Parts: sequence; structure tokens; C-alpha cells
Amino acid sequence: MSGEFRKKLESGEIIVFDGAMGTELAARGIEPGTVANIAAPATVAAVHRAYREAGAEVIITNTFGVNRQVLGRRGDSDRMPEHLLAESCGIACDLARKSVGGVGFVAGDIGPMGVLLEPYGTMQKDVMRSIFSVTARFLAQGSVDLFLVETMSDTGEMTLAVQACREAARKANRDIPVAASMAFDPSKQGGFRTNMGVSPSAAAEAMVAAGADIIGANCGSVTPEQMAEIVREFRSVTKQHPILAQPNAGVPELQAGQTVFRLAPEAFAAGMLKVRAAGAQLLGGCCGTTPEHIRCLRQAL
Repeated sequence: MSGEFRKKLESGEIIVFDGAMGTELAARGIEPGTVANIAAPATVAAVHRAYREAGAEVIITNTFGVNRQVLGRRGDSDRMPEHLLAESCGIACDLARKSVGGVGFVAGDIGPMGVLLEPYGTMQKDVMRSIFSVTARFLAQGSVDLFLVETMSDTGEMTLAVQACREAARKANRDIPVAASMAFDPSKQGGFRTNMGVSPSAAAEAMVAAGADIIGANCGSVTPEQMAEIVREFRSVTKQHPILAQPNAGVPELQAGQTVFRLAPEAFAAGMLKVRAAGAQLLGGCCGTTPEHIRCLRQAL
């Protein structure tokens, strides 16, 4: 199906992605840090089905933190056995594929590791790329239609993840498009920056240079209207690359020690029309969005 996804991408048609997985799992009683693909596959499947029924064409695998570094930090294992990584990725791909049937697409999700590369941190580039490569290989084996490298703050880490996906596609002898997406917050100096101080224009240049087929932004402390500003800055850098936008359900707020997202589905959809007008072709949601947010987005588009 990856060839079919590329055809749809090149047609210029709007493509609707799903919304948040983590906050939806939490709402269904899954504890943070749980490897839900293995511990609660029926719950993961229910979230996928709800998004598909809401009109999402692309379902994202529940593999955002499925790599040795993240799972080891959670205490699952200092060196997560490769067969468990393979099992979790395999189940994730199978659950997502069953939810879309023969008419939708599956995006293999790869998130950040939560550590810094040298010289700012202790992680070496070859080690980080190797960790990304394992997850990318299992996603490629799971027949994903595209890779989604998301919520990145550091262009170096993003580049290593994109390269790992490219390598996995080559070894699988498959044409698998790669989407790269970075997270931005408003800057005190004006405009937007990632946590590592990268501007949208610099991020767009880096994503293009890394070899991403799709460039994007997701998560962050921005509203859909602010996401439209980021998309416009992306578009000023490249006219050819399709743009993906997946904002949260509004700016996150802390309430009684819990992070909450208050933007209603209708308001989210109205803001996303501005994101579309700014030049985004691929539209979805991130933290706090629900199937109802995606349903309203689909209807508005």
C-alpha cells in the first residue's frame, strides 16, 4: 500500500490523519509507561477503530516510544530484548492494519529518545541511529505505508531517525515515504522555536536536507491558529514538499497536577481550516485530540 499512499500524496489531495493515542489510552485506564501493544492490545485496537470510524485515512501505530532507550528508561529493561521490540512493533502494525482494512494507510511511528546527542549530552550518534534502525526495521517488516518521525526538537536526532527509516526501506526493498515532524513552542523573542532553539524555517531546511518526503509539525504549546503560522514558514522554505500538521487540542494546561487540553472539537476543526489554507496537505491531531476532534476536522474539510 505504500505505493498507493505515495500516489495519493502526489495527487495533492487532503489526507486526514488520526489523533492522540497516549491521552486516549489514559482515558481508557491504561497507566502511563505501559507497553500497551502487549499488555492491552484490545484497547489499542479500540482507539484505532474509533479514529477510523471518525474519518481518519491514516492510522498511526502505537510505537512512539517503542525503542530500547525509552523502554529501558521506563524500567522495562536496561537492554530491551530485541524479540520483545519485534513483538510490540509487530502487534502495533497488525492492530493498525486491521483497523484501516483495505482502504486506509498505516504510519509507522517513531518518537524522540528523550536524551541529548553529544556534545550537549552523552548519546553518541552511531548508538542513536542504531537504536532507531531496530525500530524502523520492525516497522518496515510490519508493512507500514509510511514512516512518521515525530515530536522532534533536535535536527540532529531527527536526521538520524529519518536516515534509519530510509535504510530500513532500502533493506526491505520497499518504497516507504518518510514524514518528519518537529514540535514548536512560542518564543519570547517572537515566532516559534523547538526546545533546542530551532526555528520553523531552519527545521524545514533540515528536514528537507535529511531526505524527508513530508515535512511537518506536531504537539508543542501552540494552537491550531499558531500552527498555521508555522506551516506558512515551512512553505516559504519549500514549495514542493507536502506539509503535515498535527497540533494538540489547544495549549496544554496544568490542573491538579494533571495536563489537560481544553480546545473543543468544533473549535479545533475551525482552526485547522486555517492550517489547511496556510498550505498543509496532511492534517491530524496530537495530544488531547479525540475521535470527535478528527470527526469534526473531517466534516469541516
